[in-house]
Amino acid sequence: MKMTDDLQPTARTKDWVFDTLALALVFVAYFVVFAIVRRESTAGELALASLNNLAPLVPLTLAVRPAIRRWLIGQPISRQTFGHVVLAALFSFAWHWLILIIFGMRTGGSMTDFTVRAFFPDPALAWQFLQGVTVYALVASLTYQRAQPVVAHLTSADDDAWLEPQSEPALRRYFIRRDEEFQPIDTSQIISIAGADDYAEVTTAEGRHLVRATLSKFEQSLDPNQFLRVHRSRIVNIHKIERAESAGDGRLKLYMVNGETVQTSRAGAKSLRAHVF
Repeated sequence: MKMTDDLQPTARTKDWVFDTLALALVFVAYFVVFAIVRRESTAGELALASLNNLAPLVPLTLAVRPAIRRWLIGQPISRQTFGHVVLAALFSFAWHWLILIIFGMRTGGSMTDFTVRAFFPDPALAWQFLQGVTVYALVASLTYQRAQPVVAHLTSADDDAWLEPQSEPALRRYFIRRDEEFQPIDTSQIISIAGADDYAEVTTAEGRHLVRATLSKFEQSLDPNQFLRVHRSRIVNIHKIERAESAGDGRLKLYMVNGETVQTSRAGAKSLRAHVF
């Protein structure tokens, strides 16, 4: 059994290129807006005003994007909603505050001696806050889009040697493609696998990706001493179970190391008890 890459439909742009293009577009947008409302300003003044608004976005985006990837993507919808509300408010507040600090440094002519206007009760605060929420929503949307599962294809073809030598008794490693690079995935990194029609959605500590194979077919390639099918649509890595508790009616609720919970079927709970205890 071999692993081949099956991208859909084209390779994604590298992150740094994508971020640079996004920042350039935001800069151009601000420049155009300021050119319309500040017709008496020079091109240099317009560019400086645009950078004043753009500069705080760089550290803020670098801060919130990993937080979204690590703590929100893939979590229950209630947790995602609460997290985005909190992050959007913090993002907007911090952006506006940093803009005021940069503006104060510019007008004061000093990096240490400057005046910052009060955050509240500026009439423009509502508009600035709306901008912050809108930009955060754009950052979050693009973060989700960039985190969409990439697809690996499980097949019996002999022309692409993506796996470790076939003498291995079970699948130890396969490759997925991210942007323009092939990334190896050790099966020991897998936390759980969910069935998704003709695909298997694999969860690791780094995120999720899809394997073009049914759950049953993928199960056949895994080490049965490490991976156990605990539900018709779920396989778990028993080494990644943090704890388990009764869920009633002979079922178990498994708490995985990444915070996700998996509920077994009665048969799955029986197999797990026999396998582990």
